[in-house]
Amino acid sequence: MLRRRFHPYARIRRVLFAIIFFLLNAHIFFHFLHSDPDPAADTSTAALWDYNPYATVPRIHGVGRVYIAANHWISAKVLKPYWINGLLLLIQQLGPENVFVSIYENGSWDDTPAMLRELDEILGRMGVARRVLIEAITHQEQVAELVAQGDDKPGWVMTSRGKKELRRIPVLAKLRNRLLEPLEELQKQGKAGFDRILFLNDVVFTAQDVVTLLKTRSGNYTAACSIDFNKPQYYYDTFAIRDSKGREAPAQRFPFFAGGESRNAMMNGDPVPVKSCWNGMVAFDAAPFLRKQDPLRFRGVDDSLAVSHVEGSECCLIHADNARYGWHSNERSGVWINPLVRVGYNFPAYHYQRLHMYGWSEYMISIPVRIGTSLLGLPWRKKRVMDRVERWKKEQPGRDEPGDFCLVDEMHVLVENGWKHV
Repeated sequence: MLRRRFHPYARIRRVLFAIIFFLLNAHIFFHFLHSDPDPAADTSTAALWDYNPYATVPRIHGVGRVYIAANHWISAKVLKPYWINGLLLLIQQLGPENVFVSIYENGSWDDTPAMLRELDEILGRMGVARRVLIEAITHQEQVAELVAQGDDKPGWVMTSRGKKELRRIPVLAKLRNRLLEPLEELQKQGKAGFDRILFLNDVVFTAQDVVTLLKTRSGNYTAACSIDFNKPQYYYDTFAIRDSKGREAPAQRFPFFAGGESRNAMMNGDPVPVKSCWNGMVAFDAAPFLRKQDPLRFRGVDDSLAVSHVEGSECCLIHADNARYGWHSNERSGVWINPLVRVGYNFPAYHYQRLHMYGWSEYMISIPVRIGTSLLGLPWRKKRVMDRVERWKKEQPGRDEPGDFCLVDEMHVLVENGWKHV
């Protein structure tokens, strides 16, 4: 009887499929073994947002003056009590005289404007220097603007839907830059002596989270970020985060990064070196934003590049610009993620991370994540995107994009109720 002969590659394929099958099942097993906790069952965290305007709060030293900036849009669910009380408690610890608060909101259809007006009054009673700017322009009004195909209006590009549409990223960059308008006025008045610029997303955080972030590496950073979670075990901001080699993080579960110094630091709970991050909260060295010539500001990629279906986050590009044109010193260098600072876009996500950060379940789930990303060779090289960038450069001499590691094969446009991939 003839024996059936197996090709050696077939055996290798079977082994690989078996390993992948095991990893998938292990992933599911640990997910259900350590399911999301019920936040209502734990009341121990309530005091973290217990703001008392008459309380005497010990001051935090070694941070300096902080310019706090925040954009809000439909944020009511997280503003009370988490965001607003977290901010007020932070100001108590830093000292009202040591902060400036810049908030910009536009077009929300929930209670966000009313809550921010109330916050403005509280900040006034605390003696906090601030600008809380609330405008009524909506996404619908922005996208209703008609632009003829022959026009070259910045931010509008021809899309696959056969019409010119308003790009999301330049709009976001403009909104973030509006937060810095008071900084420019303070500079003119000679009052812009800030050490840090702190950007806060609409996330659940505590005052201690922010203080820990501000003190990352004893203040030795050009930027330091938290990690943000929209679901209890899955980090959110994949668009802005890049490891120390400029690669995307291939997994949304711990330890997030592919092999190398970024993943090693994450596994050890040490500050994680990266090329870019944002992830809910980010503290910058203020110096590059305060330069008299070409101060650091947010931007999007050029429309002529974006039209080829290439996009990059303004929150990543600012790190690229800072690395290329920014000011650095031995005392403040590098972009880092503080893995001990984790925030959430809702309380269940924040609560889960607070309870289980660097617990046994996180280390166990890291096993299939690490093996899986290694077996699949993730993250894969973005050849299609890089080819488009090279063609764009050749079309016109002198073109350059220092944030090429930020770029992805996507196009984002504004729509009436938010934004959309096209």
